[in-house]
Amino acid sequence: MIKHIMIFTILAVVAIFSSSAMATEGYELLFQGTTSKLTTTEKQQIFKVLGFHLSKDKKFITDETCGADVSPNVKIDDLNGDGIEEVFVTWGNTCTSGQAGATVSLLIKGTSGKYIDNLGFPAIEYEKLSTKNKGFPDLKFGGPGFCHPVWRWVSNKYQHFRNEPEVKGGCDGVK
Repeated sequence: MIKHIMIFTILAVVAIFSSSAMATEGYELLFQGTTSKLTTTEKQQIFKVLGFHLSKDKKFITDETCGADVSPNVKIDDLNGDGIEEVFVTWGNTCTSGQAGATVSLLIKGTSGKYIDNLGFPAIEYEKLSTKNKGFPDLKFGGPGFCHPVWRWVSNKYQHFRNEPEVKGGCDGVK
């Protein structure tokens, strides 16, 4: 009997500690394992801007369109070296992002002090290029196919700049 009580007590303690380590808010799960200077309010705002939801069991993040797990991956960067963090979030699935299976969002702090999703289109990955404009690196995006868009910082946001073929003729017919 005492053996059963001890086992039950140990299991109860484990359950209490593991549930307290589980994210209780969606923004906590989104930024779990990420080091940044972002405030709680900024993290909450980014979670909301992305249109994400926390699953009922609080184990994964879903999108508002398909309701499926979007498996977000957050990377913090200071693209222009001004001390203000930009936030890359690669997320999605075939429902939200088509054949690419992922979307890249870049959240940049606007003049209002709030983060704005500057990209948010299907792409599997991004690469910071050595070329820059106004202190921000050009960004190249990878995805299905042989033509990859390069985006450049113009005024206060990234805009499509050019296409870069992966192979000769890879961008033929692409505007």
